[in-house]
Amino acid sequence: MRLAETAEDFIKYKAAAMEVNMDAIRVSDKTCIVEMPKEVVTYDEAPLWMACTQKSQDGLQNIILDFTAVERMNGLGANMLVKLYAETKNRGITLLVYGISAHYRDVFKVTGLERAIGIYEKEADALLAAGETSTNISTAGTREHINDITQRDTTNWAKPLSKITVTEVPNGATNLNVENRRAVGPVEGFGQMWEKVYQQRLAGLKTTPAEAIQVMKENFTKLQPPQNRFYPTAAGIQPNEVVLITSSTPGGPLHTGVLILYSDDESFTFITPQGHPESGWVSFHAFEQNQSTVVQIIGLARANDPVYEMAFRLMGAKFQERIWRHVLSSLATHLGVEPQVHVIKTCVDKKMQWSEMTNLWYNAQIRSLLYTIVSPLRRPRRSKE
Repeated sequence: MRLAETAEDFIKYKAAAMEVNMDAIRVSDKTCIVEMPKEVVTYDEAPLWMACTQKSQDGLQNIILDFTAVERMNGLGANMLVKLYAETKNRGITLLVYGISAHYRDVFKVTGLERAIGIYEKEADALLAAGETSTNISTAGTREHINDITQRDTTNWAKPLSKITVTEVPNGATNLNVENRRAVGPVEGFGQMWEKVYQQRLAGLKTTPAEAIQVMKENFTKLQPPQNRFYPTAAGIQPNEVVLITSSTPGGPLHTGVLILYSDDESFTFITPQGHPESGWVSFHAFEQNQSTVVQIIGLARANDPVYEMAFRLMGAKFQERIWRHVLSSLATHLGVEPQVHVIKTCVDKKMQWSEMTNLWYNAQIRSLLYTIVSPLRRPRRSKE
Protein backbone atom coordinates (compact mmCIF):
# COMPACT_ATOMS: atom_id res chain seq x y z
CA MET A 1 0.00 0.00 0.00
CA ARG A 2 1.47 3.35 -1.03
CA LEU A 3 1.67 6.31 1.34
CA ALA A 4 -0.77 8.34 -0.80
CA GLU A 5 -3.37 5.59 -0.46
CA THR A 6 -2.85 5.47 3.28
CA ALA A 7 -3.16 9.24 3.57
CA GLU A 8 -6.39 9.04 1.56
CA ASP A 9 -7.73 6.39 3.92
CA PHE A 10 -6.75 8.59 6.84
CA ILE A 11 -8.70 11.50 5.37
CA LYS A 12 -11.71 9.24 4.91
CA TYR A 13 -11.44 8.17 8.53
CA LYS A 14 -11.29 11.81 9.61
CA ALA A 15 -14.32 12.57 7.42
CA ALA A 16 -16.22 9.73 9.09
CA ALA A 17 -15.34 11.16 12.48
CA MET A 18 -16.78 14.49 11.36
CA GLU A 19 -20.18 12.85 11.02
CA VAL A 20 -20.39 12.78 14.82
CA ASN A 21 -23.43 14.79 15.81
CA MET A 22 -22.35 18.01 17.48
CA ASP A 23 -24.93 20.80 17.45
CA ALA A 24 -24.01 24.38 18.26
CA ILE A 25 -26.40 26.95 19.68
CA ARG A 26 -25.52 30.55 18.91
CA VAL A 27 -26.13 32.54 22.06
CA SER A 28 -24.76 35.81 20.71
CA ASP A 29 -22.23 37.09 18.18
CA LYS A 30 -19.45 36.11 20.56
CA THR A 31 -20.64 32.89 22.23
CA CYS A 32 -21.60 29.38 21.09
CA ILE A 33 -22.76 26.43 23.16
CA VAL A 34 -21.90 23.01 21.74
CA GLU A 35 -24.05 20.05 22.73
CA MET A 36 -21.58 17.21 23.14
CA PRO A 37 -22.66 13.74 21.94
CA LYS A 38 -23.15 10.71 24.17
CA GLU A 39 -19.75 9.32 23.13
CA VAL A 40 -16.64 11.51 22.93
CA VAL A 41 -14.32 8.98 21.33
CA THR A 42 -12.66 10.73 18.37
CA TYR A 43 -9.41 12.67 18.39
CA ASP A 44 -10.62 14.94 15.58
CA GLU A 45 -11.67 18.38 16.82
CA ALA A 46 -12.86 19.51 13.36
CA PRO A 47 -16.58 18.61 13.82
CA LEU A 48 -16.76 20.63 17.01
CA TRP A 49 -14.86 23.56 15.56
CA MET A 50 -17.01 23.55 12.42
CA ALA A 51 -20.22 23.46 14.46
CA CYS A 52 -19.16 26.68 16.19
CA THR A 53 -17.83 28.57 13.19
CA GLN A 54 -20.94 27.77 11.15
CA LYS A 55 -22.99 29.50 13.82
CA SER A 56 -20.58 32.39 14.46
CA GLN A 57 -18.45 33.26 11.46
CA ASP A 58 -16.90 36.37 12.97
CA GLY A 59 -16.27 37.68 16.43
CA LEU A 60 -16.39 34.32 18.23
CA GLN A 61 -14.95 34.81 21.71
CA ASN A 62 -16.34 31.93 23.76
CA ILE A 63 -17.03 28.24 23.17
CA ILE A 64 -19.05 26.48 25.86
CA LEU A 65 -19.22 22.69 25.88
CA ASP A 66 -22.41 21.15 27.24
CA PHE A 67 -21.33 17.83 28.78
CA THR A 68 -24.67 16.87 30.31
CA ALA A 69 -25.41 14.05 27.84
CA VAL A 70 -21.92 12.50 27.74
CA GLU A 71 -21.93 8.84 28.75
CA ARG A 72 -18.50 7.77 27.54
CA MET A 73 -15.16 9.39 26.77
CA ASN A 74 -11.83 7.68 26.08
CA GLY A 75 -8.24 8.84 25.63
CA LEU A 76 -8.97 9.92 22.06
CA GLY A 77 -11.75 12.20 23.31
CA ALA A 78 -9.27 13.77 25.71
CA ASN A 79 -6.97 14.31 22.71
CA MET A 80 -9.74 16.16 20.91
CA LEU A 81 -10.38 18.46 23.87
CA VAL A 82 -6.69 19.31 24.26
CA LYS A 83 -6.38 20.15 20.56
CA LEU A 84 -9.52 22.27 20.71
CA TYR A 85 -8.04 24.10 23.69
CA ALA A 86 -4.80 24.78 21.80
CA GLU A 87 -6.77 26.11 18.82
CA THR A 88 -8.97 28.38 20.92
CA LYS A 89 -6.06 29.64 23.00
CA ASN A 90 -4.10 30.66 19.91
CA ARG A 91 -7.18 32.45 18.53
CA GLY A 92 -7.91 34.26 21.78
CA ILE A 93 -11.12 32.28 22.38
CA THR A 94 -12.16 31.17 25.86
CA LEU A 95 -13.13 27.50 26.27
CA LEU A 96 -15.60 26.59 29.01
CA VAL A 97 -17.57 23.49 29.98
CA TYR A 98 -20.61 22.83 32.13
CA GLY A 99 -22.78 19.91 33.15
CA ILE A 100 -19.94 17.50 33.85
CA SER A 101 -20.54 14.79 36.42
CA ALA A 102 -18.33 14.03 39.41
CA HIS A 103 -16.73 11.27 37.33
CA TYR A 104 -15.75 13.61 34.50
CA ARG A 105 -14.49 16.16 36.99
CA ASP A 106 -12.05 13.46 38.05
CA VAL A 107 -11.17 12.78 34.40
CA PHE A 108 -10.52 16.48 33.77
CA LYS A 109 -8.31 16.51 36.85
CA VAL A 110 -6.20 13.44 36.05
CA THR A 111 -5.70 14.54 32.42
CA GLY A 112 -4.86 18.14 33.32
CA LEU A 113 -7.85 19.42 31.31
CA GLU A 114 -9.04 21.30 34.38
CA ARG A 115 -5.99 23.55 33.92
CA ALA A 116 -7.12 24.44 30.40
CA ILE A 117 -10.92 24.55 30.43
CA GLY A 118 -13.09 26.54 32.82
CA ILE A 119 -15.52 24.18 34.58
CA TYR A 120 -18.99 25.30 35.67
CA GLU A 121 -21.94 23.45 37.15
CA LYS A 122 -24.75 25.10 35.23
CA GLU A 123 -25.26 26.68 31.81
CA ALA A 124 -26.09 30.05 33.36
CA ASP A 125 -22.82 30.02 35.32
CA ALA A 126 -20.79 29.36 32.16
CA LEU A 127 -22.64 32.08 30.24
CA LEU A 128 -22.07 34.53 33.05
CA ALA A 129 -18.34 33.68 33.01
CA ALA A 130 -18.40 34.28 29.24
CA GLY A 131 -19.68 37.79 29.84
CA GLU A 132 -23.16 37.25 28.43
CA THR A 133 -26.04 39.53 29.41
CA SER A 134 -28.91 38.41 31.61
CA THR A 135 -31.20 38.44 28.56
CA ASN A 136 -28.96 36.02 26.65
CA ILE A 137 -28.61 33.81 29.70
CA SER A 138 -32.37 33.52 30.16
CA THR A 139 -33.04 32.65 26.51
CA ALA A 140 -30.00 30.45 25.71
CA GLY A 141 -31.15 27.11 27.07
CA THR A 142 -33.12 25.17 24.48
CA ARG A 143 -32.14 21.65 25.48
CA GLU A 144 -33.66 19.50 28.15
CA HIS A 145 -30.75 18.58 30.38
CA ILE A 146 -30.58 15.16 32.01
CA ASN A 147 -28.91 14.96 35.41
CA ASP A 148 -29.02 11.22 36.06
CA ILE A 149 -27.07 9.88 33.07
CA THR A 150 -24.89 6.88 33.92
CA GLN A 151 -21.30 7.09 32.69
CA ARG A 152 -20.24 3.82 31.08
CA ASP A 153 -16.49 4.39 31.46
CA THR A 154 -16.03 4.89 35.19
CA THR A 155 -13.82 1.80 35.58
CA ASN A 156 -11.77 2.62 32.47
CA TRP A 157 -10.14 5.82 33.77
CA ALA A 158 -7.36 6.24 36.28
CA LYS A 159 -8.35 8.03 39.46
CA PRO A 160 -6.84 11.43 40.25
CA LEU A 161 -3.72 11.27 42.37
CA SER A 162 -1.45 14.01 43.66
CA LYS A 163 1.68 11.87 43.22
CA ILE A 164 2.39 8.58 41.44
CA THR A 165 3.04 5.63 43.77
CA VAL A 166 5.00 2.62 42.53
CA THR A 167 3.54 -0.37 44.35
CA GLU A 168 5.41 -3.07 42.44
CA VAL A 169 8.89 -3.15 40.89
CA PRO A 170 9.14 -6.07 38.43
CA ASN A 171 12.40 -8.01 38.13
CA GLY A 172 14.98 -6.08 36.13
CA ALA A 173 13.19 -2.74 36.47
CA THR A 174 14.59 0.41 38.07
CA ASN A 175 12.23 2.54 40.13
CA LEU A 176 13.64 5.94 39.25
CA ASN A 177 12.01 9.22 38.16
CA VAL A 178 8.47 7.93 38.63
CA GLU A 179 7.80 7.59 42.37
CA ASN A 180 6.26 10.78 43.87
CA ARG A 181 6.09 12.51 40.48
CA ARG A 182 2.92 14.07 39.14
CA ALA A 183 1.30 12.75 35.97
CA VAL A 184 1.53 15.49 33.32
CA GLY A 185 -0.44 15.74 30.08
CA PRO A 186 -0.03 17.80 26.90
CA VAL A 187 -1.59 20.87 28.52
CA GLU A 188 1.62 21.09 30.54
CA GLY A 189 5.17 20.79 29.21
CA PHE A 190 7.51 23.31 27.62
CA GLY A 191 7.88 22.67 23.89
CA GLN A 192 5.75 22.62 20.78
CA MET A 193 2.74 20.32 20.91
CA TRP A 194 2.81 17.55 18.30
CA GLU A 195 0.28 14.93 17.34
CA LYS A 196 1.77 11.86 15.68
CA VAL A 197 -0.47 9.15 14.26
CA TYR A 198 1.10 5.77 13.38
CA GLN A 199 -1.06 3.37 11.38
CA GLN A 200 -0.87 -0.31 10.49
CA ARG A 201 -3.63 -1.97 8.48
CA LEU A 202 -4.17 -5.66 9.24
CA ALA A 203 -5.16 -6.38 5.65
CA GLY A 204 -6.59 -9.83 4.93
CA LEU A 205 -6.68 -10.76 8.60
CA LYS A 206 -9.95 -11.63 10.31
CA THR A 207 -9.12 -9.89 13.56
CA THR A 208 -11.53 -7.54 15.31
CA PRO A 209 -10.33 -4.24 16.83
CA ALA A 210 -10.82 -5.68 20.31
CA GLU A 211 -8.80 -8.79 19.45
CA ALA A 212 -5.96 -6.67 17.99
CA ILE A 213 -5.77 -4.51 21.10
CA GLN A 214 -5.85 -7.57 23.35
CA VAL A 215 -2.88 -9.04 21.45
CA MET A 216 -1.05 -5.73 21.85
CA LYS A 217 -1.74 -5.62 25.59
CA GLU A 218 -0.60 -9.20 26.15
CA ASN A 219 2.60 -8.80 24.11
CA PHE A 220 3.44 -5.16 24.71
CA THR A 221 6.87 -5.79 26.22
CA LYS A 222 7.81 -8.19 23.39
CA LEU A 223 6.81 -5.68 20.72
CA GLN A 224 9.38 -3.12 21.90
CA PRO A 225 12.73 -2.56 20.15
CA PRO A 226 15.77 -3.99 22.00
CA GLN A 227 16.82 -0.63 23.43
CA ASN A 228 13.38 -0.01 24.97
CA ARG A 229 12.38 -2.16 27.94
CA PHE A 230 8.90 -1.88 29.43
CA TYR A 231 8.11 -3.41 32.83
CA PRO A 232 4.34 -3.62 33.51
CA THR A 233 3.03 -4.87 36.83
CA ALA A 234 1.42 -8.28 37.28
CA ALA A 235 -1.99 -6.61 36.91
CA GLY A 236 -1.14 -5.75 33.31
CA ILE A 237 -2.51 -2.79 31.41
CA GLN A 238 -5.13 -1.55 33.84
CA PRO A 239 -6.01 2.02 34.93
CA ASN A 240 -3.73 3.47 37.63
CA GLU A 241 -1.07 0.79 37.12
CA VAL A 242 2.51 1.95 36.51
CA VAL A 243 4.80 0.71 33.74
CA LEU A 244 8.49 1.29 34.48
CA ILE A 245 10.77 1.93 31.49
CA THR A 246 14.50 1.58 30.90
CA SER A 247 15.72 2.88 27.58
CA SER A 248 19.05 3.38 25.81
CA THR A 249 18.76 6.73 24.05
CA PRO A 250 21.19 8.87 22.00
CA GLY A 251 21.56 10.95 25.17
CA GLY A 252 22.45 7.98 27.34
CA PRO A 253 20.48 5.66 29.66
CA LEU A 254 16.99 6.73 30.64
CA HIS A 255 14.96 5.43 33.57
CA THR A 256 11.36 6.60 33.63
CA GLY A 257 7.86 5.16 33.30
CA VAL A 258 4.23 5.86 32.49
CA LEU A 259 0.91 5.70 34.29
CA ILE A 260 -1.95 3.85 32.60
CA LEU A 261 -4.50 6.60 32.17
CA TYR A 262 -7.26 4.72 30.35
CA SER A 263 -8.01 1.19 29.18
CA ASP A 264 -10.97 -0.50 27.49
CA ASP A 265 -11.46 -3.31 24.96
CA GLU A 266 -10.42 -1.27 21.92
CA SER A 267 -7.95 1.27 23.28
CA PHE A 268 -5.59 2.19 26.09
CA THR A 269 -3.65 5.32 26.97
CA PHE A 270 -0.41 6.02 28.85
CA ILE A 271 0.31 9.38 30.53
CA THR A 272 3.82 10.55 31.41
CA PRO A 273 5.25 11.58 34.79
CA GLN A 274 7.24 14.75 35.50
CA GLY A 275 10.73 14.47 34.06
CA HIS A 276 9.80 12.15 31.20
CA PRO A 277 11.09 13.40 27.82
CA GLU A 278 7.52 14.30 26.91
CA SER A 279 4.64 15.85 28.77
CA GLY A 280 1.59 14.15 27.32
CA TRP A 281 0.11 10.80 26.50
CA VAL A 282 0.08 8.09 23.87
CA SER A 283 -3.05 6.14 22.93
CA PHE A 284 -3.25 2.71 21.32
CA HIS A 285 -6.44 2.26 19.36
CA ALA A 286 -8.00 -0.05 16.77
CA PHE A 287 -11.00 0.42 14.50
CA GLU A 288 -12.58 -1.25 11.48
CA GLN A 289 -12.33 0.37 8.04
CA ASN A 290 -12.95 -1.07 4.58
CA GLN A 291 -13.41 -4.58 6.03
CA SER A 292 -10.00 -4.47 7.73
CA THR A 293 -8.86 -3.64 11.23
CA VAL A 294 -6.53 -0.65 11.49
CA VAL A 295 -4.31 -0.30 14.55
CA GLN A 296 -3.16 3.18 15.50
CA ILE A 297 -0.71 4.66 17.96
CA ILE A 298 -1.54 8.32 18.60
CA GLY A 299 0.85 10.51 20.55
CA LEU A 300 -0.07 14.01 21.75
CA ALA A 301 2.66 15.69 23.72
CA ARG A 302 5.16 18.49 24.25
CA ALA A 303 8.82 18.20 25.17
CA ASN A 304 8.88 18.48 28.95
CA ASP A 305 11.63 21.09 29.24
CA PRO A 306 14.04 23.19 27.10
CA VAL A 307 16.75 20.50 27.03
CA TYR A 308 14.30 17.88 25.77
CA GLU A 309 12.92 20.33 23.20
CA MET A 310 16.40 20.86 21.77
CA ALA A 311 17.06 17.12 21.83
CA PHE A 312 13.81 16.34 20.00
CA ARG A 313 14.65 18.83 17.29
CA LEU A 314 18.14 17.41 16.82
CA MET A 315 17.44 13.66 16.86
CA GLY A 316 14.98 12.71 19.60
CA ALA A 317 11.86 12.95 17.44
CA LYS A 318 13.25 10.48 14.88
CA PHE A 319 14.38 8.15 17.68
CA GLN A 320 10.88 8.21 19.17
CA GLU A 321 9.22 7.62 15.80
CA ARG A 322 11.40 4.55 15.22
CA ILE A 323 10.17 3.09 18.51
CA TRP A 324 6.48 3.28 17.64
CA ARG A 325 7.09 2.18 14.05
CA HIS A 326 8.87 -0.85 15.48
CA VAL A 327 5.97 -1.64 17.84
CA LEU A 328 3.40 -1.64 15.04
CA SER A 329 5.71 -3.54 12.69
CA SER A 330 6.29 -6.15 15.40
CA LEU A 331 2.55 -6.44 15.97
CA ALA A 332 1.96 -6.97 12.25
CA THR A 333 4.68 -9.62 12.08
CA HIS A 334 3.30 -11.33 15.17
CA LEU A 335 -0.12 -11.52 13.50
CA GLY A 336 1.31 -12.70 10.18
CA VAL A 337 0.73 -9.43 8.27
CA GLU A 338 3.28 -7.52 6.20
CA PRO A 339 4.47 -4.47 8.20
CA GLN A 340 3.50 -1.24 6.45
CA VAL A 341 3.49 1.51 9.03
CA HIS A 342 2.64 5.04 7.96
CA VAL A 343 3.00 8.18 10.02
CA ILE A 344 1.06 11.45 9.91
CA LYS A 345 2.56 14.30 11.95
CA THR A 346 0.87 17.59 12.85
CA CYS A 347 2.20 20.47 14.91
CA VAL A 348 -0.83 21.37 17.03
CA ASP A 349 0.77 24.32 18.80
CA LYS A 350 4.01 25.97 17.69
CA LYS A 351 4.33 28.11 20.81
CA MET A 352 6.66 27.36 23.71
CA GLN A 353 5.28 27.47 27.24
CA TRP A 354 8.05 29.43 28.95
CA SER A 355 6.29 29.22 32.30
CA GLU A 356 7.16 25.49 32.29
CA MET A 357 10.95 25.98 32.12
CA THR A 358 11.29 24.81 35.72
CA ASN A 359 10.39 21.28 34.57
CA LEU A 360 14.12 20.97 33.91
CA TRP A 361 14.57 20.18 37.61
CA TYR A 362 12.87 16.79 37.09
CA ASN A 363 14.68 15.91 33.83
CA ALA A 364 14.82 12.09 33.92
CA GLN A 365 17.63 11.89 31.35
CA ILE A 366 19.97 14.02 33.47
CA ARG A 367 18.96 12.24 36.67
CA SER A 368 19.47 8.84 35.00
CA LEU A 369 22.99 9.81 33.91
CA LEU A 370 23.82 10.94 37.45
CA TYR A 371 22.35 7.69 38.81
CA THR A 372 24.51 5.66 36.42
CA ILE A 373 27.65 7.54 37.51
CA VAL A 374 26.97 7.51 41.24
CA SER A 375 25.41 4.04 41.58
CA PRO A 376 28.74 2.08 41.43
CA LEU A 377 30.17 4.33 44.15
CA ARG A 378 27.32 3.38 46.47
CA ARG A 379 28.01 -0.34 46.27
CA PRO A 380 29.67 -1.69 49.43
CA ARG A 381 33.34 -2.51 48.96
CA ARG A 382 34.52 -6.04 49.61
CA SER A 383 36.54 -6.35 52.78
CA LYS A 384 40.12 -7.51 52.40
CA GLU A 385 40.79 -11.03 53.62
